[in-house]
Amino acid sequence: MPDSAIPGPIGKASAKNKPTLPHRLRKFALRLAVVILALAIGGELFCRFYLGMGDPPLMMADPQMEYLFKPSRTYHRFGHRISYNAYSMRSDDFPLRKSDPDEFRVLVIGDSVVNGGARVDQSELVTSRLQQQLRQDLGCPVIVGNISAGSWGPPNELAYIKRFGLFSADVVVLVLNSDDYRDLPTFSPVVGVNPNFPDRAPPSALLEAITRGVHDYIPWLYPASPTDAPEPTATPDTVRQCLDAEREIFRMARDGNAAVFLMQYQAADEMGDTKEPGYAEIKAVGKECNVPIIETGPSFAAALAGGATLFRDPIHPNAAGHKIMADLLLKPVEDVARSRQAGAATPDAATPGTSKGKGPQ
Repeated sequence: MPDSAIPGPIGKASAKNKPTLPHRLRKFALRLAVVILALAIGGELFCRFYLGMGDPPLMMADPQMEYLFKPSRTYHRFGHRISYNAYSMRSDDFPLRKSDPDEFRVLVIGDSVVNGGARVDQSELVTSRLQQQLRQDLGCPVIVGNISAGSWGPPNELAYIKRFGLFSADVVVLVLNSDDYRDLPTFSPVVGVNPNFPDRAPPSALLEAITRGVHDYIPWLYPASPTDAPEPTATPDTVRQCLDAEREIFRMARDGNAAVFLMQYQAADEMGDTKEPGYAEIKAVGKECNVPIIETGPSFAAALAGGATLFRDPIHPNAAGHKIMADLLLKPVEDVARSRQAGAATPDAATPGTSKGKGPQ
């Protein structure tokens, strides 16, 4: 038998073909990369389309208002539509001045309670509901503007109307909660610093979910920001400035020939007789200025007693809470509209469901 036909040692050929350690590591690394890529793509899709991350409303710093939302933008977040018009209102676009002599305009001014945040769809806001119902009931063009941003107080809101004016409003509703009596702007650099005040879209929904999760649930791993500080103390000067801003908003509204209302919003722990500090002070200014006062507490308490869920946290109303606020505003605002349609002066007496002070003595 030729030497070439003699078989070699058993296992010699298989040993030559056996993958080397570097080759096995490369295959493992490739498989791992594919798995990581698949998880990243899956996580991105899950966070964007199921959790609703990746498209937060963007803000911009402002030297007078502290911050406000970037104008003329629409977002989709947590399954809800969030839209800001050219004046940074969470409202439909409308011209600065009335385009129809029969048009009726309402401005609702407040903080995150009025704004609704990403957890309330645009169509479910107090302002959107009020606008739709007024259009049906009055049979004329109606605009309801939503002037708001999270953690705004009366000085922020006053700065807004000093900048933009009152848009020929027939009615101005100032919505204040008890904390607003001391909510003075600090002008700390929060826009683009705190995750709640983004100035640009995140690179991905997955990255935003991780960042927010670290900030909310593992705060010691996240750099502290000015808005993580304790609530400001109610010093005499802080309270004076906030209450003076409340008075000035009422004055400007009346100087603009608008009927004005104060809606006192009560948080979950104010449903009974106990009220937070600031409630009495804010109400006293409304009475001093002879402004009709609409309180949310009694209607909210009655609905809660019936088993309704109205809050998404201890302070903020959910969509059902926004509906009750719209219902409370509907009749007082319609009374003003019908009075103006009839060519009569705006009534001074408190409308049903409101309380009214005697004014300065």
